[in-house]
Amino acid sequence: MRHLKLAIGCALIAFLALSLTAATPKTSVEVIYVSGRVEFLSQDSSDWQAARVGKSLFSGDSIKTYEDSSVEISFDGRKENVVSINPNSHVVLKLFEQEKIELIDGEVFALITQLPHGSNFEIRTPTAVCGARGTGWGANADKTRTIVSGYENNSYAKGVDKNGNIMEDNLTVTQGFWTMVKLFGKPSKLSKISDKDYKKWNKWKDAFLERVFGKRTRRKRLSDDLDKIAGQRERMEDKKADERMRKTTEKTSAGSGTSDYNNEVSPR
Repeated sequence: MRHLKLAIGCALIAFLALSLTAATPKTSVEVIYVSGRVEFLSQDSSDWQAARVGKSLFSGDSIKTYEDSSVEISFDGRKENVVSINPNSHVVLKLFEQEKIELIDGEVFALITQLPHGSNFEIRTPTAVCGARGTGWGANADKTRTIVSGYENNSYAKGVDKNGNIMEDNLTVTQGFWTMVKLFGKPSKLSKISDKDYKKWNKWKDAFLERVFGKRTRRKRLSDDLDKIAGQRERMEDKKADERMRKTTEKTSAGSGTSDYNNEVSPR
């Protein structure tokens, strides 16, 4: 009996520890890829240092990338929530509640696939807050405007007022579209993402998946994309076939109706 109680007690302690770990927001990120000149500044330091793979960064730390440089940071051990900080960008890590990054200037890509239930992943800029529960999107910002691009699934964008408060208006940025949020303004109407920007996103994502998960994952993604395209084409063909059938039926019905009418009213 004593051994049974001890085992139950250990199990309860382990369960509570796991629960607390899951409920506690992660207070650091890991640098998982560096290309070119990338520097970070700890909040308790005045000296910028070169970033390196494996380095842990904490809330309040800053990151800068320069020309032809980029860095990827992971917000979880399995690399399921990753942000790429693109060339000539400056960000500050926040890591509290929903807001994870403050994008001072430049561009980031966010690929968020696994978040705790009910939570969001948000990026703040000088003019907007954008985020999602799980998707792929991009933010490009400076002091006067922010462009939020929805590359995969849906994200959202909100304006920021003169006092730094988030506006209530929430625009859903659907996949394949982008919106602009100017200083103290609301998100603009959606516009279609250009092929050039989509190629840039896909190039980064393919390279990331291959580095982290190997070529097999990339091939699987390409295969899934081809299956998706084939499915879309099949649905379009079915839709066209249904439309042709509908038009043929309507034409036949109209012709039959005219014939019956003539037979009924014509005395000859």
